[in-house]
Amino acid sequence: MGVYVLYRKLFKWFVLLVFLLGLSACQQQQPELKLPLFKVGERQLTLQQFERELQSNHPDLTELTFPDQLQLKIQLVHRLIERELIYAEAERIDVQVFPDELDAAMVDLRGNYSAVEYQQILREAGQSEQSWKQVLKQRLITKKVSAAVLGPQIGVTEKEAETYYLDNRDQFRRPAELRARQMLFDNIETAEAVLKKLKKGHDFATLAREHSLSPDRENGGNLGYFSKGQLPPEFDKVLFNLAAGQLSDPVESPYGIHLFLVERRRRAGLRAFAAVKKEIMEQLSQQREEDAFQKWLEELHADTQVSVNWDLLKTKQTEK
Repeated sequence: MGVYVLYRKLFKWFVLLVFLLGLSACQQQQPELKLPLFKVGERQLTLQQFERELQSNHPDLTELTFPDQLQLKIQLVHRLIERELIYAEAERIDVQVFPDELDAAMVDLRGNYSAVEYQQILREAGQSEQSWKQVLKQRLITKKVSAAVLGPQIGVTEKEAETYYLDNRDQFRRPAELRARQMLFDNIETAEAVLKKLKKGHDFATLAREHSLSPDRENGGNLGYFSKGQLPPEFDKVLFNLAAGQLSDPVESPYGIHLFLVERRRRAGLRAFAAVKKEIMEQLSQQREEDAFQKWLEELHADTQVSVNWDLLKTKQTEK
């Protein structure tokens, strides 16, 4: 019995030794993976870390030729250098993203999608939830650093917004629009039964909350304002032939059976400055912030020691 136990122990040690030797050989075969691909001040990224970033950003890279692969790799290096510059500055001025902030950003990203729909979107994008979290974290850090380093220099006055409005009136011309509500059903019998109730004076929004299968049932089936071309053609054909206050007959689509109510029609025309002032100020502020931040980032890059071992990118083509 003692010999058997000793044999099992020796066998386990043998297996472990073979694994460690294999791992060591693998590491010796690819020592370049541990080499820094680039350094940004005191920060660095190894080739191995870069390969992980590459796989996350471009999972279908093997479909490309070597020159195209190389071009994408070079573009990614520049983006990662910018990221490390921002992260270094965040550390210097003690900017952090806390877990509750990141969780709130993830909730906003998910929006009204169900858990199943959300996971499907991630799969189609070739992303995992963790990779999305990393992207969101970078955005939040960048936003905080931008606010800290730029301060009030990105403000926009009402006068500047009005000048932009007068100089760019064509941007604020709107087409004819409708405001409508909808209900969605999986069979014509239910749609017709609900339509009878509507014709007797029942409230559309209330019945939508009770019977509709569409996600917008929570707000009474409200579709807001829209113009031709924003909804499927079969909807436009019905809706833009209804008067304000008029109900549609059941409308069939690939999604099911619909009932519509047109609440209001709005003619084409120029949107008033008062209606778009906030939108213009936000747009100008965002553009000014992006320009100022990019200029600041270029100056930070010039003042920071950055080195890249470009030869590491040219050693081999990612296998097809």
